[in-house]
Amino acid sequence: MLNGMQDLRFNSSDTLARQLAGDLATRLQRCIERRGRACLAVSGGKTPVAFFQQLAQQPVDWQKVLITLVDERWVDEHDPQSNAALVREHLLQHQAAQAYFLPLKNKAASPQQGFMDCENTLHEQLDQLDYAVLGMGSDGHTASWFPHSQALPRCLDGNSGAWCCPVSDEQVTPPRMTLTWSLLANCRHLFLLFDGDDKNRVFSLACDTAEAGNTAAMPVRRVLFQSQVGLSVYRRENLHGEPDAPLTA
Repeated sequence: MLNGMQDLRFNSSDTLARQLAGDLATRLQRCIERRGRACLAVSGGKTPVAFFQQLAQQPVDWQKVLITLVDERWVDEHDPQSNAALVREHLLQHQAAQAYFLPLKNKAASPQQGFMDCENTLHEQLDQLDYAVLGMGSDGHTASWFPHSQALPRCLDGNSGAWCCPVSDEQVTPPRMTLTWSLLANCRHLFLLFDGDDKNRVFSLACDTAEAGNTAAMPVRRVLFQSQVGLSVYRRENLHGEPDAPLTA
């Protein structure tokens, strides 16, 4: 995918958030006009907050949009670590309050115990996941696909048919539920959003073509080096005083 990847770089976080929100809203509305609905998966963390706030105010037929999560920590929604709580606070506001929200966390005591219920619910509610906005960690993970995780082979298996996967390695606290490549690979389009110098250095390492097959070390490579679904990267990069506008690589 690297040769066909759209790489958009911005000089400010505000412009980054505003541009991604506008571009995604246009795609969502076109999708609704074509097939009557749109399904979107979003990631947690600090970086998406400004993007969520911008997206919530976009002119989309939100009552025809289903929003779910790329991954979730297995905690109650009142927990500050909950991605569902983040989405409710910052995205399901203004016009976007009309969207239907599908959490990944259910009442089971663990993601392993809640796996089948989560899997069945996804298949019942989604005919297709149209768009997903992914993040990237400083270790090269995306979603809850962590380097050398015991769950990683299942997460990255495009032929498994499973749309979600529990992740409960000892170092992953609290345990999580994540969407799999099997589901994401059939999106209409993927977006990778990150911000700052550290993440740009990680991205450069991940894009090393000599290491393209080494997804165990940097699982985000599963998204970067593939040809199944279009990918747009939205990132802030210090352009040293250049105009606040995207540069397409």
